[in-house]
Amino acid sequence: MSFRLKTVLGIAAIEGFLLLLLVWSSSQTLEDSTLKELEKRGKTALELLATTAKTPILEHDLATLVEFVNSVVTNEGFVYARILGRDGIELASAGDPQILSVARKVDLNPEDVDDGIYDLRRELPESNQVLGVIELGISTDELDRLQKESLQRLGFIALVEMILVALFSLALGNYLTGELARLETATRTVADGDLGHQVEVTGTDEIARTIRSFNDMSRRVQGSYQELEQSELLYRSSQQRLDGLVASLLEGVCLLDDQQRIRFINPAARDHLLKLGNSSVEIGASVQFPDLKREQVLVDTGLAAFELTTTLNDIPQIFELTSRLVPNQQDNEKEYVVVMRDVTDLRKSQKALQEHQQMTTVGLLAAGIAHDFNNILTVILGYSELTLKSEELPDAVREYSNRILQQGERAAQLVRQILDFSRKVEAESERIDLSEFIPETVQMLHSAVPSSIEVKQQFHDGAAHVEFNPTKLQQVLANLLLNAVDALPDGGTISFRTDLLKMDEGDTQWGELAVGDWVRLRVEDDGIGIPRGMIDRIFDPFFTTKPVGKGTGLGLSQVYGLVKNHDGLVNVESTQGVGTTFTILFPACETESLVSRQEMQKVTRDALRTGPKTILLVEDQPEVLNALEFILHSLGFQVLSAIDGEKAVEVIQKRGDEIDAVLSDIVMPNLRGDQLVGELLKLGFDKPIFLMSGYFPNEINLEDFSGSIAGFLQKPIRTAELKKMLSGLLDEDPTES
Repeated sequence: MSFRLKTVLGIAAIEGFLLLLLVWSSSQTLEDSTLKELEKRGKTALELLATTAKTPILEHDLATLVEFVNSVVTNEGFVYARILGRDGIELASAGDPQILSVARKVDLNPEDVDDGIYDLRRELPESNQVLGVIELGISTDELDRLQKESLQRLGFIALVEMILVALFSLALGNYLTGELARLETATRTVADGDLGHQVEVTGTDEIARTIRSFNDMSRRVQGSYQELEQSELLYRSSQQRLDGLVASLLEGVCLLDDQQRIRFINPAARDHLLKLGNSSVEIGASVQFPDLKREQVLVDTGLAAFELTTTLNDIPQIFELTSRLVPNQQDNEKEYVVVMRDVTDLRKSQKALQEHQQMTTVGLLAAGIAHDFNNILTVILGYSELTLKSEELPDAVREYSNRILQQGERAAQLVRQILDFSRKVEAESERIDLSEFIPETVQMLHSAVPSSIEVKQQFHDGAAHVEFNPTKLQQVLANLLLNAVDALPDGGTISFRTDLLKMDEGDTQWGELAVGDWVRLRVEDDGIGIPRGMIDRIFDPFFTTKPVGKGTGLGLSQVYGLVKNHDGLVNVESTQGVGTTFTILFPACETESLVSRQEMQKVTRDALRTGPKTILLVEDQPEVLNALEFILHSLGFQVLSAIDGEKAVEVIQKRGDEIDAVLSDIVMPNLRGDQLVGELLKLGFDKPIFLMSGYFPNEINLEDFSGSIAGFLQKPIRTAELKKMLSGLLDEDPTES
């Protein structure tokens, strides 16, 4: 049986069943409505008689009553009607005498009728009493006839409808199956590859909506297929970009199987593996890593990390290697991703940074020692000078005091070298042309260079201008020259060369130098060289390769500190038996001369008080405080003292009018000297302020107060220098000693 026939029969059966259900329901409804109509007619007639019969009954007007009941019976369907009095005597009646001759049983509902007559009865109440009773009888024969005629009409209608249903079912089946047949054809077309095939829509019903849904589906399928094709193109493009990205990585990346055979490799990994001694680095080749077993490299858990060192053209090469398991979900074979990095330059930079940090730490230690030692030397030199001022001093004591003074001055020079290394000394810088400055310095030191040593000088035009303190630069050049002389006991050559070095972004050869132009000075000798084990300590304070008594070990550390203090870099390369090269990098500057750093201003006062001047001395070390008090008294000053900056503020607040000047140490607890200057300025103190210190902490910048500071002295304090600085307060010429 075809789908079309099944559809037609199914529709016909459903509609036929529904039609029979409708006929049955209509017949039941017709019967119910007929009975209700019968009941309604009877009750309406009773009400009418009850309303019209009361007055004739009360007036005993029997003729009127007879007239009323006759009028009722004359209506179609009424069989009888009668009115009974309260005593049951018949007052009036009309209808079939045979029926009236017997007592009738009242029917409560039309459904209870069993003899073809619907009997009804009603009492006539009046003033709480019953006047009489009305009885009616309605024949049900007419109603039965009407019911039969109605059923006949329903049957005929049902037959006609059955025929129409059959025709409609046939037409609907053809329509439905025809549209479905078109959908079936369209489905085959889509299955054959025409994903965007569309079916013509000819209506707006459910079938039409189904066809539209099919059309929408085919369009979406075609769009999804096109997106899939686009995604495949994007995937291929992304894969190509990924391959290009991996190929351009500086890190070497390769994929190995559990036998250490290559499954994937990028160019950097090829280069690294070749440097590590592998002869073949193609896909499928087995690779090895020096000093590492396969189970060390290929681990199934965690991350394996190693550092490998090899030598290429006598140059050490350092590689960092990491390995991790990568689960292969396709064939369940183990694969390992190995990443290699050439960290040779990184390790050099790290080593340089470590050395810089080490030198910084040593510098801090040296600065702390130098600070305390300068305070001690201030006491020694101060009391020595005070002793030597005595005219009655015995010759032997004077000689001893002179020797103490001389040794104290040598110690002060030694401390200055330590402070140069630790970058704790303030020095004024000027623009210097190395092509002129170096020959002058070499000429000044020519007597220290034996005739067996030749000094060569080669300068790059226009690339020798640096900003440096002239005195400090002379110390740098002198230390390097004399160090080279000591390395040439049998004679040789010392060379001074300058050139311009341009530092670009990403250059790591010289560490973290700023991008820009740098002046490079190289001091070379072909002497005995420095042993490899000592070269890392060559700039450490008090370290020397010379025999005992031949050097202090502070020359090169002073070079290191001075160059660093001027934002430069110093490096050394040496090979035993070949020679040594010291390289210094200076920030390049313009050739035009600039004004040097602003000098400490000496404050002059027009209205100084006559008579002895009073100085507030601020010093936290009691021994130094006492020594400076004696020196100031010897120069003719009255002295007020304070042991720190906070005490000095209290003295100024109480006796500020008596004080002509303030002389304060810088490094003190509670309130530093530079902070004391700020507090005094807030109080409106307008007298000269002088500062002194054994060294400068990094956080202090006296240039911030250069307009408020009258002078500065570097410890240890010498009487002559102190007198010269305070000359504006004395009543004598500062040039007189």
